[in-house]
Amino acid sequence: MRQLLNQALRQLADFDRADRAACAHYIALALRIHRESTEGHGERRQGSGLAAWQVQVVEELALTRLDTPLAITKLAAACNLSRGYFSRAFKATFGESPHRWRHGKRLEQACHRLAHSNEAIADIAIAFGFNDQAHFTRAFKSALGMTPNVYRRRGKSS
Repeated sequence: MRQLLNQALRQLADFDRADRAACAHYIALALRIHRESTEGHGERRQGSGLAAWQVQVVEELALTRLDTPLAITKLAAACNLSRGYFSRAFKATFGESPHRWRHGKRLEQACHRLAHSNEAIADIAIAFGFNDQAHFTRAFKSALGMTPNVYRRRGKSS
């Protein structure tokens, strides 16, 4: 594709003898190759966000093991994007950074487990990647305005 575009640029550089038909042909070929190489990957949403297939990849990778750390570079590589572009596209798609989004998902799943099980809070904390119960309690209270224990009691009394 790069060679075809270089050929088109060479044609345009020699203004006196430019073969506009050849130039258009080279550009059309390059665009066709690009289009064929990206087919099946969906269109990008809002120009700068992640494509539907990339959102699916991110959700599968990021939500599979919430108890383990996940590097943004791994998510970016799975989406065939650079780390910087991925971070910007992720924020355009989800409205927050990958780290904050995943942290919210961890808390969301922990809430569900708190409400629907009698499992120890410390075990739930570890299951969702928090260092210990104190770390989990601080993060939980910061996000929801109450401790996990209060959340559980309110859920059981409803």
